[in-house]
Formats: sequence, structure tokens, C-alpha cells
Amino acid sequence: MKQIFTGLLVAAMTLTGCKKAPAPDMQGMPGMPGMPAAGADTSGVPVNRTEAQRLGITFARATERPVRSSIRAVGVLKYAEPNLVYVNARVGGWVERLYADYVGKRVERGDQLLALYSPDLVSAQEEYLLARRLKDDTLAASARRRLGLWDIPDDQIDSLESRGTVQRTLVLRAPRSGEVTEKMVIEGQAVRAGDNLFQIADARVLWVDVAIFEQDATAVRVGTPATITVDALPRRTFRGNVTFIYPQLDEKTRTLTARVAVENGDGAMRPGMYATAVLATAGRGRGGVSVPLAAVLPTGTKDLVFVNRGDGRFVPREVRVGLRGDSLVEIVEGLKPGDEVVASATFLLDSESNLAAAIQGLMLQMGMGLNMGGMQMPAKEGARRP
Repeated sequence: MKQIFTGLLVAAMTLTGCKKAPAPDMQGMPGMPGMPAAGADTSGVPVNRTEAQRLGITFARATERPVRSSIRAVGVLKYAEPNLVYVNARVGGWVERLYADYVGKRVERGDQLLALYSPDLVSAQEEYLLARRLKDDTLAASARRRLGLWDIPDDQIDSLESRGTVQRTLVLRAPRSGEVTEKMVIEGQAVRAGDNLFQIADARVLWVDVAIFEQDATAVRVGTPATITVDALPRRTFRGNVTFIYPQLDEKTRTLTARVAVENGDGAMRPGMYATAVLATAGRGRGGVSVPLAAVLPTGTKDLVFVNRGDGRFVPREVRVGLRGDSLVEIVEGLKPGDEVVASATFLLDSESNLAAAIQGLMLQMGMGLNMGGMQMPAKEGARRP
């Protein structure tokens, strides 16, 4: 028993700054020299600042600061849906000439996509020219409106009137600038009215749908700024904002999908690339105090911090935590501004505190002559054994 107590006492010397401890004399334990006087408050762990610095223990004070955090999420870049457009045929016919002849081709607004021959189109032009020759304004207006409904631009109709001859083919033009992402037609193919022929997408603005964990969902709002990085461009960052949050949580992954729109003016990013988004949430503190994240020691059932009692002894105190940020944690209950706490290596003090409590209990039991877990205290010499 003497050897056990000696080992426990030696193990407790580090934080207190003790260099060497004599082996305690177990005789006369209640009046042992060097022990605290009766009634003295020995709770907590005495900390020697020099030894603490050598062990990497730091200290901080609880202050009123907003808790700021960032949320990291990943997704895949894709075209922004408002920047997608289909080009279709308003009238049936045959493709006589294909100008946008491969997927990925860059086109500008107004560029020629294909030339379509349509007997119905030829008949409508002849009807319009006949009405102009007959000076029948009503019939001419009706024929011109019919050509406009077939998506023939006004300049082509004016050219038809000035030329006076029927144009064999209708030229379909790009309604916007972008890349041809889908091509559903080849030269010589017959098409029907309503068939989609091309899809054109503008990549100057891209979307990335990122998965936000359930516990972080309340921190993300429409308009939250985001920093986007892609593996293919390691030295560049792009700016974006959350533009939409899906209303339903994914039941399988327990994540909420947020859409981030990111500017891609130079076209460096390409749809399909993996992207990492860092969402910068605003300060979310509610006016409470905050301490460094490492100052809080979770035990599984409660959260502890070690607080300076005022005389150099640090005592464990249960606290209730709130929001957790990148470097700070909000303390809702248990601390007040100005309290000094251990900011790192709290596990060392926790171990020391538990060890001190064990030694104190051991000394109490030995001083009172209690039965320690079934261990019989040795009988004094000359005493009669049962």
C-alpha cells in the first residue's frame, strides 16, 4: 500500500512544478507533515505556469465575441438552367445545310445554325408576295403574321418583299451566345414541327449544388457568400453566392442541397468538374461569452472547462455550449466575461484532477482505517488475529 500511494503522488507532480517528492511515511497519516491544514480548500489543480508552458498548455479569457464559422461542402459544376435554350423547328421540312455541325461549337447570338427547306414555308412566302401584288393589305398582314409565327425574323420578311422572289430555305439562327451542348440533327434529315434541333448553353455563370449537413442547415441562407475552388485550377479561387436552397432534406444522406452560382467569365471552369465550396456564415453569437474550441472538454454526458479559481488553482466547471465556430465556441451558461480558462491541453488537467481526487479518496480511506475494496488493513504487531 505504501508503494501504491508513492507512485500516485509522484505521478501528480508534473503540473504543480514539483521536481522530487520524498516517500511518504504511512505512520501517523492524519498528522503527516506537509499535508494541508484541516479545513483548507484543496479543490482543483494547482498549475505552475512555467511547467504548463513547457507542456504546451495555454490560457485564455472568456470574452464577448461573435462566433463565426465556415461550412465546407463539395459538388459538381453544371450549366445554370436559365442559360440553357433549345432551338426547334416551327415548321416541318428537310435540313439542306448544317452550319453548327458538332457538339461543343461556340456560337454567338444571331449566327447561322442550319438552313431548312419547307414546302409550307415556300407557300407562305408566295401567298405574301401575291397579297402585296394585289395590294390586299388584310391578306398581306395575315401572311406576314403567319411567317412571323414560324420564327422568320422581320429582316428576312422585309428582304423577301424587296426582292420579290421566294426564298427556298429558312435559316435558323442562334437565339443566344454559348456552346452547342446537344445536336439532334444531321444534314439531310427530315424534321417535324416542334422537334428540338440544338441545345445551346452559356457557361459564363455556372451552378454547383452542394450538400449541407443537417446540423449546419440553419446557418446557410440565400445570399450567403461562397468561395469556390476546383482541383483542375489549384491556384485560383472563384466567388459565388447561395441562390437557392432546396426545400426538402435528403432522408438517406441527412443533407440539405444548396445551390451556389459562381461567375465564370473567362470560361476557366467547365461543367462536370468537382468543386469545393466554403460558405462563410455570419457571426451567430447571441451576446454570450465565447472561448477557444479546445478549452471545452466533452466527456460524453457534459462539457467541462477548467477555470482559474483566483489563487492559481484551476477547477473543472460544467458549462452549456451553444454555437460552434471555426475557432470559438459559445458558452451559454457557466462562464462570465473575464474568467480565465485553460485554452489547450485540457485533457492534462482533467487527468490531473481525476488523479488528485483518487489520491484524496485513498488518503481519506487510509487515515480512517476503512476497508478499501475488500483489502484488509494489516494488523498491528501483537494484536490477536480472528
